[in-house]
Amino acid sequence: MDEDALFKTLKRQTKATLLEFLSLAYDEMTIQQRRHIFGTLMEKSKPARAVARDVKQESEQFYQESIAGMYYAPFNMNSKNFSHIPEETEEWFEKLGDLLQASTQLTKQKDHKSAVESFDILYELIEKMERGEEIIFAEEYGSWMIPGDEQDFLNAYISSLAEVKTPEEYTKVVIPLLKRDSYTSFCNKVYSLAVKHSNKEQENALKAAIKEQKVKTKSGR
Repeated sequence: MDEDALFKTLKRQTKATLLEFLSLAYDEMTIQQRRHIFGTLMEKSKPARAVARDVKQESEQFYQESIAGMYYAPFNMNSKNFSHIPEETEEWFEKLGDLLQASTQLTKQKDHKSAVESFDILYELIEKMERGEEIIFAEEYGSWMIPGDEQDFLNAYISSLAEVKTPEEYTKVVIPLLKRDSYTSFCNKVYSLAVKHSNKEQENALKAAIKEQKVKTKSGR
């Protein structure tokens, strides 16, 4: 197809027609192509207001679909294709990142209870993925593939936990996040986030559990 002729024709189209073509082009793209073309634009755009009921419902549906193997796409791996990442795996991480971002938006809207409900679902799913359960398929994969800044997601999660949980409940959720952070060289600074957002009672309960369970933190305490 002649590129010059195509764009001359496109310039004569209405906005509605161009958006229709753009939508069709989006549907034909891979996840990586969408990120490459639209990623910078979306990073600069103002986040849309999140609707708590929709975020929780979508998170629950995503969890059930993942457990059912909807995104699990194994293939016969060999020395030539071992680095291939199935589109289903890319889609899973993209959807996960979108839902974590929506949950973070709930925290920003101070809907802490709804944010925690959604984060709980998503981080349970992340834990299953990291344990190697048959949710996605690739030679190598991990949380580094989640789009966005996970430290921002954890900051939102922990800050909402601190708003709605008792010291015991807060500690029960944060301890596994601390252990997980230790497996990745404390890259998300979970201990600092937990201390930052907790009240005195939550902090005391957390520190007692850390000492009792000998949980490693960045500070070594």
